[in-house]
Amino acid sequence: MEHQRISTHNVSRETFTQVDELTENYRDELEAYLEQLLWWNQRVNLVSRDVSRETVWEHIRHSLLLSQFKLFKSSKIIVDAGTGGGLPGLPLAITHPEKHFVLNDLVTKKCLAMKQMGKKIGLQNLGIFDESIEQFTHDENFLLISKHAFKINELYQMTSSLPWSTMVFYKGSHFADELQELPNSFQIESYDLSEESSFYQGKALVFVTRD
Repeated sequence: MEHQRISTHNVSRETFTQVDELTENYRDELEAYLEQLLWWNQRVNLVSRDVSRETVWEHIRHSLLLSQFKLFKSSKIIVDAGTGGGLPGLPLAITHPEKHFVLNDLVTKKCLAMKQMGKKIGLQNLGIFDESIEQFTHDENFLLISKHAFKINELYQMTSSLPWSTMVFYKGSHFADELQELPNSFQIESYDLSEESSFYQGKALVFVTRD
């Protein structure tokens, strides 16, 4: 959209190295989540049924990329809308016990699975909201994130009255058609991940910030 201010950046190899270091620090807990996700996936459709352990691990690593950004580091409350099997919210909650996370999904069975996974891992910083994100209410400012669950303009329309200052989307790098109906005062930043490996080809982190 011509009226939107969009800036594009590349994510450095150093950022991925920092994510790998974080992953190693929480290897046992993240492996426990991976095992729980695969177990629950046989009972509730959380991710593709034929997904491999290696691919799930890449999704966990992908989820943790946001942790290296200043905006995430300064946020105390993170709401993951349409989280499905807990991505990206659960890996971020595991590796950042000092922050509070709310995982949202419309499907009650998925929310039950996430609740049980969090309990099994021993997380104390997790809340679950099993209704439409449109019904969510909160008084404090929070960071709103979502991984492939919503188009940008759709999530904005559903949450425009909530006190978030930035939405972060794990998306493909071609998203311009999703910016319709956004206020032209919004700042859009796209962080391209394609240089890392074939798994990240065409992927980006998209920050949508209110001025």
